[in-house]
Amino acid sequence: MTSPESGSRGTRLAILGLAVAFAWPFLFLIPGLSAHNLTNAHDEIGNVCVKWAVTIVLGVFAFSIRRWQPSDLGIRRLGLVDLVAALGCLVLALVLGGIASRVAAMPTSLSDLQKLAGVPLSLRIALVLTAAFCEEFVYRGYAIEELAHLTGNRGLAGLISLAVFGISHIGLYGLSRALIVPAVVGAVLTGLYLWRRALPACVLMHAMLDGIFLVVAPAVAHAN
Repeated sequence: MTSPESGSRGTRLAILGLAVAFAWPFLFLIPGLSAHNLTNAHDEIGNVCVKWAVTIVLGVFAFSIRRWQPSDLGIRRLGLVDLVAALGCLVLALVLGGIASRVAAMPTSLSDLQKLAGVPLSLRIALVLTAAFCEEFVYRGYAIEELAHLTGNRGLAGLISLAVFGISHIGLYGLSRALIVPAVVGAVLTGLYLWRRALPACVLMHAMLDGIFLVVAPAVAHAN
């Protein structure tokens, strides 16, 4: 199995890759791009395009230049234990996320959900799948493994990746207590990855969680 390059050149490449992985939210500072309003179709399209572009670039870098193997980044077949772990962590994230929402004073009104229901369903599904695949590859699969290779400490790698994952949601929540919510959910996802080292389990959990809030809840609100 080919392993990532070590030495000073390997370190420089690792830092470059991590810079790409961690700096992409700043792309939303470009005029015309925004991640601030999930009820705006233009913002959602921009969000989807930016995340996939970054993920594709990072994927080419990781597999072609850094010589990571898919299994090195947790990309493997989803087993039964992984599936059960994903479902269990989903429940945990819903419980802890609900508590965090109360702490952060983030009530979601019926009118907010009805506005979200006004966004085309195809776009909301695209946003769910994009966040699940792209964010998990960037923050869990690539970032944790690259940081672990760089520092020699998987726990520290997970904490650094988690911190950046939380900060990346500033565009959506601003510098407020609301960042507690993605941080808590991110902590569960990070724990799941460190435990199972199965990226598909994290993708599945992330997709189900976002699907509840971006697809199911708005549909129920619209029906009422």
